[in-house]
Amino acid sequence: MIKIMWAAVLGGTGLLVGLTAGSAWAQPKELPAQVVTLGGPAELHKKGAPAWRPAALRDELGAGDSVRTQVGGRITLKTASGQAVRLGSRSQVAILAAEVEAGPTRVRLENGWLWVAVSPNSPPPTQIEVRAGPGVVTVRGAGVGLRRAADGGVLVQVHHGSAVCAGPEKQWERTLTGPQELLIPASGTPGAPVPLTVDKLESTWVKWNADQDLAGGYGGAKPAP
Repeated sequence: MIKIMWAAVLGGTGLLVGLTAGSAWAQPKELPAQVVTLGGPAELHKKGAPAWRPAALRDELGAGDSVRTQVGGRITLKTASGQAVRLGSRSQVAILAAEVEAGPTRVRLENGWLWVAVSPNSPPPTQIEVRAGPGVVTVRGAGVGLRRAADGGVLVQVHHGSAVCAGPEKQWERTLTGPQELLIPASGTPGAPVPLTVDKLESTWVKWNADQDLAGGYGGAKPAP
């Protein structure tokens, strides 16, 4: 009888450990990300909540949560290791669960402008993966801007550092080293990376992010005035 009871205790302990490990794998250690800068109107939607609510500084987001900005809004999230995810005006991002225990932090760009800054020499578990329509962008030590167009295509701009762009099922892969850009059409397969160009309508957004990257130690150069 004692042996049977001990086996039951051990079995229950093993189940508990398994459940705990499963929960840890579902949400990487880099999460929750925290709101560290906020300008203009922005909202959060917490997993399971009935509605969106106004965002506030030091709010935290984990897997299953979303954030969006309205016209003129900007918001910056930081992971535990200090990597930055910045949303421009009229943009929306969802935080995704990890696929593997030691994988990067995963987010999905629903629409708008996104800038991801990852410190140089960051190990893979602290890097950031962005799913954006027809492409998956893994940001290594870099400053990378993404813009999702109304037709579903995505423009990826590596301003400094490097990033890897691939199809959702790894049908294709392109490595970008700044300053380069890649247009991923809604149909899927892109061409080769080309030299980066900045649209005049985005110059203020790009300059603000470049200043933030330089000041925050993410790399890059001082932007032109």
